[in-house]
Order: sequence, then structure tokens, then C-alpha cells
Amino acid sequence: MVKLFKKQNLQNHNTSMSTAMTLHDLSVENLDIFCWCNNCGHNNVIGTKKIMDKLGKNYPVPKIGYKLRCRKCNNTDNISTRPNWPNHKGQLTRHM
Repeated sequence: MVKLFKKQNLQNHNTSMSTAMTLHDLSVENLDIFCWCNNCGHNNVIGTKKIMDKLGKNYPVPKIGYKLRCRKCNNTDNISTRPNWPNHKGQLTRHM
């Protein structure tokens, strides 16, 4: 049996892993934000500067999804975000 998690349930979970990439880190690397809706699969790329002006330079990239709404299904509680890594002529991940 597969157990599904909602991001809200994991929000306060602390791990011993390294800290998350911030908006400042993305701007230094000249990367934008890739976001996708875990409910309907809709995805989009958002400019880092636009979000950094609203949330501040130290805001962690994985938590940006808590501030977004899917244009397709209006989902607000299950959106994931990550750096928009450059395309290296191949699919890096598949989101369903």
C-alpha cells in the first residue's frame, strides 16, 4: 500500500539534511522557479525576481508552493517548487 503525503503535513518536519536553496541562491545562479500542481499536473516557470520582490531574498524555494495557486484547478495546498534547472536534452524528472 502506498501512503500519500500532503505537503502541509510535512511542513514542520525537520531533517538533518542541508538547508534549502533560497531565492537569493537562485538569483545568483540566474535560475527561475519551476512549479507544478500535484493535483492536476499543471506546471509553469516563474521568474525569481518577481517572487523575490514579494517574499524576500532568504525565502526557501521548496516553501514557495505554499504561497501559490494553480491556474488550472485552483489548488492551493499541494503545489511543489524547485529550481528550474537547465534542459540538458533529456527529461530529468516526471511529475504525475
